[in-house]
Amino acid sequence: MLKDKQGNAIIVSLLVTMLVVVVMFSVVGIYMNKMYSIKNLNNYYDKKIIEQLNKGKSSE
Repeated sequence: MLKDKQGNAIIVSLLVTMLVVVVMFSVVGIYMNKMYSIKNLNNYYDKKIIEQLNKGKSSE
């Protein structure tokens, strides 16, 4: 009976460890995706600002 419980405890601990690893990877993936999106938005708005500045200079 004790040996069976030890086996179950090992299996449960391995499953919990795998779950923690999966959650960590998904959080890191979401964070990296968010950083990539923010970088793309920054580049987009930088281009728009430069366009507006160039329009302002050319109209003077």
